[in-house]
Amino acid sequence: MKDANKRIPVSLPTHLKEELERMSEETGVAQAQLLSLAAVSMLVNYRLKGAFIFADLLNPEHKK
Repeated sequence: MKDANKRIPVSLPTHLKEELERMSEETGVAQAQLLSLAAVSMLVNYRLKGAFIFADLLNPEHKK
């Protein structure tokens, strides 16, 4: 049986949506596909390394 795709709504701040649009135009890859690739990458990293993958994002130094 073929795996069905499911959709989820994603909201991005305007500046990130604009960056995603530029990336899509520059790479020729659809925005939805770029987001899907990012999600797959995050899930694989999480599977391999656990919550440690978020340590850099949660580090206050990262917010500067």
